[in-house]
Amino acid sequence: MAGHRLKRKNFCRLLMLSDSEKMNKVELSLNKSGCEQETWEILIALLLQAGFESFEEDDNFIKAYYTEDESEIIIPDLMKSVFRIAGNNIDYSIRKIPDKNWNQEWEKNFSPTIIDDRILIKAPFHQVPDLDYTVIIEPKMSFGTGHHETTRLMLREMLQIDFLGKEVLDMGCGTGVLGITAALMGASYVLAVDVDPWAFQNTMENFQLNNIPQPYDVFPGNAKALEGHTFHYILANINRNILLKDLEDYKNALKDNGTLIISGILTSDEKVLLDRANECGFTFIQSNYENNWISLNLKK
Repeated sequence: MAGHRLKRKNFCRLLMLSDSEKMNKVELSLNKSGCEQETWEILIALLLQAGFESFEEDDNFIKAYYTEDESEIIIPDLMKSVFRIAGNNIDYSIRKIPDKNWNQEWEKNFSPTIIDDRILIKAPFHQVPDLDYTVIIEPKMSFGTGHHETTRLMLREMLQIDFLGKEVLDMGCGTGVLGITAALMGASYVLAVDVDPWAFQNTMENFQLNNIPQPYDVFPGNAKALEGHTFHYILANINRNILLKDLEDYKNALKDNGTLIISGILTSDEKVLLDRANECGFTFIQSNYENNWISLNLKK
C-alpha cells in the first residue's frame, strides 16, 4: 500500500513494460469540482480495486488509465459505484489515447522523495546526492514511491526508532520501501510480506537493487504467513479493513514489548482502529497526521 491519494503530476502506480513495448490505453477523467477531499480518497480506492493501472492528479481532475481490451467491461460498472458515492452530477469523460511507452512516461514524471532531509527514495536513473538513508526502487505495479502521505507518515515514525539489531516485519510491503529502510537503519533481519504477486516480485528486486547485506526474506501471502515468526517491530501500511481483521495476528507476531506502526487509514478511522487495538491488548503510544491520513504507534 502501500496508500491511495496520488502526488499531483506523478504516476504512483504504473504497469512497467520493456522499452520497446507499448500498450493501448483508455483514459477515464473525473472532474473533482464539488467533491470533498475525503470523497476523492474513497473514489481513488475504488479505482484501485477496479484494477486501474496508472493515475494522474491535478487541481481539477483525476485521470485513470486502463488497458483498452478490458475497459468496456470494467468502466460501466465502476461508474455506477462512482455515482453512488459522489452523486449523479459528477462529470467524467472517456477517451482512447495513443500508444505510449509507459516506461518513458514513468521516468519523465516520477520524482525523488525526501523525508525530513534524511531519507531519499529514488529510482536508478535519478542523479541526486544520497542522504543518511537512500532507497532505490523500481515501483512497477506496486506502491511505495514515498509520494503518498501514509508512506511519509510511516517513514517519519521510523526516523524516531533505533532499529539496530532488531527484527522487523514489513507487512503489505508494496515496493518494500519500509523494509529496505529498516534494513538500512540497522535491522538485523527483515521479513517483507504482500498478497499481491507483483509486489512480491518487485520487493525481491528492490532488496537486491539496494544490496541489503543482512538476512531478509520476502514472502507472498497474508497474515497467515507470519506463523512461527516474531518481531521487535511490525510496519503495516495497508488499509482499514485488513488492519481491523489482522490486528490480533500482528499482536501474536510481536515479541514482548514489541511495537506496531500502522497507516493506510483516514483520520475518520482513528477511533475504530484504536478501539480494536484496545480489544487486542495494545497500548496506544501516539498518532501522527498528514492531511486526511493518520499513522498509529501501538505497543504490545
